[in-house]
Amino acid sequence: MLKVVFVTNYIVRNGPGNVILNLISNLDDARYEISLITLFEGNDTYVVKNLRNKGVRVYECVTLNRTMCILSRAAEFEEIVQRENFDVIHSHGFIGDILSSRLNLPVKRITTIHNNMYEDYLDTYGYAKSRIFIALHMTALKRLDECVCCSKSVYDVMKRHLPNVSFIRNGIEPVQAHSVITRAEVDVPEDARVFLYAGVLNSRKNIVWLIENFVQCHENDEYMLVLGSGEKEAECKAKADDHIRMLGFQADPIAYMNISDVYVSASKSEGFSISVLEALSCGLGLLLSDIPSHREVVEMGQDVYLGEVFSLDNFKFKLDALRKKKIDKVEISAFQEKELSAKEMTKQYGNFYIS
Repeated sequence: MLKVVFVTNYIVRNGPGNVILNLISNLDDARYEISLITLFEGNDTYVVKNLRNKGVRVYECVTLNRTMCILSRAAEFEEIVQRENFDVIHSHGFIGDILSSRLNLPVKRITTIHNNMYEDYLDTYGYAKSRIFIALHMTALKRLDECVCCSKSVYDVMKRHLPNVSFIRNGIEPVQAHSVITRAEVDVPEDARVFLYAGVLNSRKNIVWLIENFVQCHENDEYMLVLGSGEKEAECKAKADDHIRMLGFQADPIAYMNISDVYVSASKSEGFSISVLEALSCGLGLLLSDIPSHREVVEMGQDVYLGEVFSLDNFKFKLDALRKKKIDKVEISAFQEKELSAKEMTKQYGNFYIS
């Protein structure tokens, strides 16, 4: 039996967290002994309890902090790995990759690269800090056995910098809402076309620009639901009109996707958005910014119309194009389940673990 351990900062049901949870759910427990190491506070206690109930060993580090880890002071993590004698370490994220790269043990080390760090780090940390973090991260990645990008578009960037790189597209389980929301509850007419954005309200997601342009271009029967919170929330509310519903953070975004027609995002950078995959699972059409990972998804729909990608100067034109097309929710949902499923993703990762 192969002993595989996942390493992450903390486990919650978000983008990278969902990738880990989908892998754990779909790996054959007759072939793999699965563990999880979380490095810092922030775990969803319900998720941890559920994993343990399924037989997953969860090790929650309590002595580490980010600065100590970067400075090679991570004794608790190293003791766990040395004691448990894992065959494969699958890390997710900057700190996990650094810790994994510094291990002097006969263990195979894989990481998933969840973003284009050359864009994401610059936007998050600014020029000076991003240069330092990129240099540290790239040094760590080159020491690992395999770096797996979450999309082909991220791979196309990273292959220019790493010799040990490949890609496996993110995949998800068919999504289910935990509650029922009606259009009446969000004050939207039953016969309206409903657009939805779900995510952080910050500059990288370009949410203020999106709201401004939707306000300028929407028709009388078009509305947008905005789920999320963040630094741009007040500015978003100031720009919104009476066709936009600012709903704040919602623990069950799928319930809102179920009453929507189109998922919309103006993000400046994405690895391979889990929210977009969830929207496809719900049968939503897509209206997405023209960035590589968004193009990658839309262009995969050779036989199914998935939606449109827009640039900063043609939002209205692409919105008009979307209006003229038929969005078939059943076909879109089936496309996601066939092409971007958690089972297919896990099968490909399993091949890496075994080889």
